[in-house]
Amino acid sequence: MLVERIKVGEYFVGPGIVSSSAIQGAGRVAFSNQQSYIAAISARFVQLQHGDIDKRVEVKPYVLDDQMCDECAGARCGSKFAPFFCANVTCLQYYCEHCWATIHSRPGREFHKPLVKEGADRPRAVPFRWC
Repeated sequence: MLVERIKVGEYFVGPGIVSSSAIQGAGRVAFSNQQSYIAAISARFVQLQHGDIDKRVEVKPYVLDDQMCDECAGARCGSKFAPFFCANVTCLQYYCEHCWATIHSRPGREFHKPLVKEGADRPRAVPFRWC
């Protein structure tokens, strides 16, 4: 089980549903605390076992719509929603363009890749140019 493999504490697992109510081949997991979430993201792949089913699954962060920048709360971007999410475990935050450029120009973070929301709830990495 997921809990036994990476010791993530309490969690809820459900299928990913598209608007037509069909399962999309992905699932969602909600963790009870940040430590559990970071453990799952850091592991990247987990082995799920239930009865005769033994499945290796990739764990990716779910990028939400309409999130404010976690650094400036909209103060540096005219209160627009943050277009970028950093899935690196040292960040795990939403950023506006200004804050992304500022935070990710620091040593050790310059190679982080921003994720943006893509159709069907799939995050994708985008190239980012420094101004």
